Amino acid sequence: MKLTYKQTEKRPENSFLARQDRLPCIEQNWHFHKELELIYFIKSSGTRYVGNSIGSFGPGELYLIGSNVPHLFKNHKEYYQDQQEAEAVNLIVIKFESNFLGREFLELTESQKLKSLFQLADRGIKFSKATTYMVHNLITGLVGDQGLSSVVGLLKVLDTLSISENYKTLCSEVIANTYNNNEKDRMGKVITFLTENFEKKIELEKVASIAHMTPNAFCRYFKKRTRKSFTQYLNEIRLRNACKLLIEGEMQISTICYQSGFNTLTNFNRQFKALMNITPTEYMHRYNQKKEAV
Repeated sequence: MKLTYKQTEKRPENSFLARQDRLPCIEQNWHFHKELELIYFIKSSGTRYVGNSIGSFGPGELYLIGSNVPHLFKNHKEYYQDQQEAEAVNLIVIKFESNFLGREFLELTESQKLKSLFQLADRGIKFSKATTYMVHNLITGLVGDQGLSSVVGLLKVLDTLSISENYKTLCSEVIANTYNNNEKDRMGKVITFLTENFEKKIELEKVASIAHMTPNAFCRYFKKRTRKSFTQYLNEIRLRNACKLLIEGEMQISTICYQSGFNTLTNFNRQFKALMNITPTEYMHRYNQKKEAV
């Protein structure tokens, strides 16, 4: 699996794409495309990779990914098992180019907040539950809609999102996508290897060989591309898995530590607190308190 460029999926007679997918699991490569992408997860969960950020995603969440920003939403491993239900994933995808209403549209005075939204999307945006609730009916109504009413519906969604202050950006900075053909393949293979093997012992030499580089050259290359060290990036993948297991509450913390790829409990606790600002025990207790309060 490699970083791939996806051609537009919209039909010639439409100015944008809106579709609803009901699937056993999300099957994607780490990819990018010229369209902005609005993704609404009605039913699905897993780990998201957007630019250089790593985090979890779940049902009821809405994301806006900018043009040519590499991204991957990958379900948890149990989604890919044979006994998974046929519609374990339910999501809506809307793809559109920034100038889908013409090149002059974004230069209008009335469009300046929308223009700012599109620029912010280069860092990836996750909207709050309150904002997502406000556009839920509008987004679901776009699926199967035709004609001018569909354009009006999309504009209503984007207008609501552009004036919302309830969101967070996923990346601390814009990671410019300047991959040449060799780099697309190289980084795609590395990301795929890490996401599929993070719970195992991973040697730097092995990953560097996948990229056809020496370990030192690979470390410099990876840091330049992701703004994170290789070890930091791998630890974040492992810690996101640990968060999932802590929430499920079916394992001891020591078991979660080793099943997430850490070889000592001391290192696991240190890395977890550095990323999450709380200990694994505190994280689990806070989640349980929120669950009981609902």
